[in-house]
Amino acid sequence: MKILVMSDSHGNLRGVQTAVDKFGSNADIIVHCGDGTHGEADWLRTNCADKKVVCVRGNCDFVTSLKDIEYIDVCSKRIMITHGHMYNVKFGLYSLCSKAREEKVDLVFFGHTHIPTDETDEGVRMINPGSCSRYEPVCATVEIDSNGNVLVNHVRIKQ
Repeated sequence: MKILVMSDSHGNLRGVQTAVDKFGSNADIIVHCGDGTHGEADWLRTNCADKKVVCVRGNCDFVTSLKDIEYIDVCSKRIMITHGHMYNVKFGLYSLCSKAREEKVDLVFFGHTHIPTDETDEGVRMINPGSCSRYEPVCATVEIDSNGNVLVNHVRIKQ
């Protein structure tokens, strides 16, 4: 199962489109971890209708019906998707990891820091795709095989 993960587009629809154009055709699921303030979630749902699309609310998403947290199950892995601001991820991943352990989650996709991250703590793997709208935009591809092995690649989006 292949997942395209992006975050923090901050209205830069071009970054989202480029990520989808480059990596979306191979993805089964497309995830946006929040701060898509100008309709990125709607664009993804419309233009990637053949994929499962999961989007959450970020701290800059003021008027939205998106949830703060979503959960999906993929190839025996339980994944929590959140923006991260509610867990103070700019100051460390302890609170996020604690929530993930509480929810019996294997993987967490989060954003907010704009820093590509792939860390494991107490059996919880926490993946931040970085920002798809900054000076060097980036996203992540995550592949989970039938044995539950997880391969994460952070890839630059050249716009």
